[in-house]
Amino acid sequence: MIMDENDQPHIKDRSVGRRKDDFGTREKLQKHHRLFNVGQVITSEMNLNDLFEVIMDQTNQMMGSQRSTVFLYDEKSNELWSLVATGMGRNEIRIPSAFGVAGWVFQNKTALTINDAYHDPRFWSEVDKKSGFRTENIVCVPLVNRRGDCIGALQALNKNPGGVFSEDDVELLTLMSHYVAIALENSKLYEEVKDFSERLRKTLIHIETLEKVKSQLTKFVPMSVAKLVEQDPDKATLEKVPADVTILFLDIQGFSLITANCDQRLVNDMVESHFSRYLECVRRHGGEVNEVAGDGLMVIFKDGESLSHAREAVSAALEIVEENGELNEKLPYPWGRVDLHLGINSGNAWVGSTKMRSLTGERWTYTASGMVTVLAARIGALSGETRLYIGSQTYERIRNHFDCVFIGRHELHNVKEPAAIYRVMNSKS
Repeated sequence: MIMDENDQPHIKDRSVGRRKDDFGTREKLQKHHRLFNVGQVITSEMNLNDLFEVIMDQTNQMMGSQRSTVFLYDEKSNELWSLVATGMGRNEIRIPSAFGVAGWVFQNKTALTINDAYHDPRFWSEVDKKSGFRTENIVCVPLVNRRGDCIGALQALNKNPGGVFSEDDVELLTLMSHYVAIALENSKLYEEVKDFSERLRKTLIHIETLEKVKSQLTKFVPMSVAKLVEQDPDKATLEKVPADVTILFLDIQGFSLITANCDQRLVNDMVESHFSRYLECVRRHGGEVNEVAGDGLMVIFKDGESLSHAREAVSAALEIVEENGELNEKLPYPWGRVDLHLGINSGNAWVGSTKMRSLTGERWTYTASGMVTVLAARIGALSGETRLYIGSQTYERIRNHFDCVFIGRHELHNVKEPAAIYRVMNSKS
């Protein structure tokens, strides 16, 4: 194809136009590439303190500005605040949420460009006075989160070198603000999660401490008291109330002589070994150890109906007899066998706290008081050689379930009438 000389200028004009278009396209691609990289840098920082500095640095690089500021809205104080403004150090800036260019942008959710700051009534010069920096021109855009709420403002100050901000700068800063808003929201969530985790950690430590205290105190506090306090600490008055109970008393026969004539460490080892096994029997049957006195235990059974807790008490005592026999075979001691006094009685008692006052303060004990307790102790004292003796009230409740032998009516210390005593041999089942 042969071209006329008149066509040459037109071809040249089209080539120049294409080159301009290509240059503009490349410039846009570079700008978006830089923006993408900035977004990655900004959104990768979770710590709020560090995030402020990253935003300021990246904004200055992208916008070619001398200084920049990100303001966040504080709902409680109705203020806009910034942790860091580049070139001003780590100083917190706070302004009323309707003051200055940032306040106007925040309130109106609209971008604003001012190329002669001191001649615009929306500019608030107090920050310049405090910092010694003179603002010439500003571009400021709102920070809007995913819900559409304005959470602050992002501004760049003084275009380098001695330039002014254009519409392209507004568009670029607006695009940056999307990344900034996401990063700030993520940082806020991160700080909230971190704060919640710290509070949770402290709470777990507190709970762990309380559990340790509880585990130690329950060694000395009856389980019923612990349950009452756990259910309602404010109402745990523990006042005594009448209740039908079965009381088990047991102690080591001849303990005074054993203590007087044998090594105390060995005696203590025996008490711990034997009583640990006894307590397992008691717990299995719902008993509650009320008192531990050296070589003796007082146990209260009160859960369920009267027939039920009497059976549980006798079953626990028979298991103790069996455990004691096994321990005597496995653990020989210089004084010979370990034998027990075992006595049980059932009936009505006053169950709850007994408060004793003195000059040094108060002491509370949780117990069952009344004749049922006195008789159980006296019956136990009458027993020996690990025989289980029970009173008539208990016998009437358990006779269909256990083989018992009547051993007569016995005079008991400080009890007016002779008491019918039975020995429990074994369970009928």
